[in-house]
Amino acid sequence: MPGGIIAVVNNKGGVGKTTATVNLAHALANQGEHILVMDLDSQSNTTSILMPDKSEIMSLYDMYSDPELNVSYCIHPTKYTNVDCLPNTNDTSALEPQLLQALPDSFQVIRERVRPYAIEHYDYTIIDCPPNMGFFVVSALYASNFVIVPVKSGSTFSLQGLMKAIDLINEIRENGNPDLRFLRLLINQVDRRTYTSKVTISNIRKFFSEDKVFETMIPTNAAFEHAEAEELTIIRYNPATLGARAYRRLAAELLDIFEKDTKN
Repeated sequence: MPGGIIAVVNNKGGVGKTTATVNLAHALANQGEHILVMDLDSQSNTTSILMPDKSEIMSLYDMYSDPELNVSYCIHPTKYTNVDCLPNTNDTSALEPQLLQALPDSFQVIRERVRPYAIEHYDYTIIDCPPNMGFFVVSALYASNFVIVPVKSGSTFSLQGLMKAIDLINEIRENGNPDLRFLRLLINQVDRRTYTSKVTISNIRKFFSEDKVFETMIPTNAAFEHAEAEELTIIRYNPATLGARAYRRLAAELLDIFEKDTKN
């Protein structure tokens, strides 16, 4: 769906949200799509991987600090062709108490200021969310059309985070964003040799229909850690790795899903 806005959400940290965001964005861009990535996590790992120079640039912090600022000033080219970024900084976390006092209007800032620009200028927008169900995650869900929930293969806590994410998606769809749709689970860090990985995959397949789980699964791969240490996507770090190939398949699968939805 051209102009689609996709939030990447899970209440649990360490499930691969940032890895999924940057690599899916890069893989889609390599398919010729024009991608915007929003970094809503004040740890700013997505920003570090995408931005060639993070100093002296306007960011999410500036957008929230100045209601009159044109959002386009906060969006910048990255070191990847066809990928732009609305970056974040550690300072943004300090704004949360003030934003919470301004509820419910502050929940609509991304929907009202970023969403129209993103729909007009980009094929897809991917939002990397912090590992909680707090202010910025709710704001992302009010602005999004779709949600991808990464789950870590072999982690019970990751699955618990999944259920909390789905509950929040349903609540926001009912109470403020009827366009919001749970798109797919992304099974991440898969090692088919381990018992826990096999059990996780089996449980997910048992409780979720095929149209709620990506067929593509992301393998566990040391190259992901190496790429992140170099502040690169795995596709840029080494396009021949299993992980890079998996993200290229995931991008193709996602585009196929949207193409079929458009026809229907």
